[in-house]
Formats: sequence, C-alpha cells, structure tokens
Amino acid sequence: MEWVIVAALASICTIVTLWCLVVLIARNRLNRYHRVDPAVPTDAPLSWLFDPRTAARLHRRLAQVGTTTTVVADDHRPTGRGRRRRTVEPSPVQAAAEDVRAQAVLLDRQLTLLATLATSVRRGPLAQLGRSVADVEAASARLVSLSTQVRTPRGLTTDDPALHDITQRVDRLAHAHQELLALDDDAGLTSHPLPAPPLVAPSPPAARPTALPAPPRTWPPQTSPPAGHR
Repeated sequence: MEWVIVAALASICTIVTLWCLVVLIARNRLNRYHRVDPAVPTDAPLSWLFDPRTAARLHRRLAQVGTTTTVVADDHRPTGRGRRRRTVEPSPVQAAAEDVRAQAVLLDRQLTLLATLATSVRRGPLAQLGRSVADVEAASARLVSLSTQVRTPRGLTTDDPALHDITQRVDRLAHAHQELLALDDDAGLTSHPLPAPPLVAPSPPAARPTALPAPPRTWPPQTSPPAGHR
C-alpha cells in the first residue's frame, strides 16, 4: 500500500514539474515576442498583443523592429574561444543593429507613457511618434539589406566582374560552336544519325499449321463380298 502512495506522489510531482517547465518556456517566448529588447522589460500591457488601437499597433511594430535587429546582431556577433578571454569589439553591423534596437526601446518607453494620457492630449504626440517608428523601421530594413550583402560570399554575387567575364566567354564559345556546326551542315560534313528503332518490337511470323499424319493403309485392300454370295 505504501509503494502505491509513493508512486502516486512521484507521478504528481513529475506532472507538476513538467507543467511548470511548459509555463516558463511559454512565458519566456511570450516575453521575447512582446518585448522590443529581450533583455529589457517593457511596460506595455500584454493586451497590446491583440489591441487594434494606435498605441498597441505602434508597440507591435517596435517589437518587430527589435526582433529583426536582434537577429542581425546575433548573426554578426564574433564567435570563438578567444572572445571569452579578451574583450572583442563588436562589428560595425552588430553595433548599428544594437543602436537601432536601443532607439526602438526608447520609443517604446515614450509610447507606454503617452498611452496613460487622455485621448485628446496624446493624439498629436502619437502621430509624431508614429513618424519616428516609421524611421526606425526604415533603418531596420536598410540594416537587413546591409547584413545580407556582408554575409553573401563574393563568388555568389551577380555583379562580380570575374563571374560576369566568365559568363560572357562561355556565351561566345557556345555561339562559335553553333556557327561551326551550321557550316559543317551546309558543306555536307555532318553525319546524320540513323533513325531510331521502333519502340514496339515487330510481331513474329505466324506459324504454319502442321498437317495431320495420314491413317495407315492395309494391303491388300479388303473388299466387301459380292451381293448374293454367301
């Protein structure tokens, strides 16, 4: 009886622990989605995730800017064992991404403060803040384009002069080869290939019918006795 109680208590503790882990993971992901900077708490209420009003929509746009700049900063963050032993200066793209994210955090703080004011008072500042949010979004878009250009290998870029020259040379060789084939064809030097065999195999000739063997003949032939002879 005691082992049943112990097993039930162990099962309950396991279930509670799993539920706590799930709640913590969900809360962490919600905070990362809701915050402009994952490491900086925000004063925006959770209802702004679905609120259609202007302040909530501006907050969601700033949160998207924060997510984008965080990804760019992580992509250009120096890696390796040596960076733990010594202080490594961030790359220019990483520093720019962190600056844009910090600006977005400041705008988010101003937005949460403006949301506490009356509607008639905050209408004008919200419009001005919306223009600032648009500027931050434009800077984030340019940052993404710059990050893509930096991370793209030079051999894969379409405007590489060496790759462009090789492409033109291949095109010229292919054109010259086509002209040589046309001259050989006009001079009758081109060997025309034989026609391809049919896809369907020809049917075999019909077998002739075999004659049946003739019945054996007896010698001398048996004749029936004349009529009236007994």
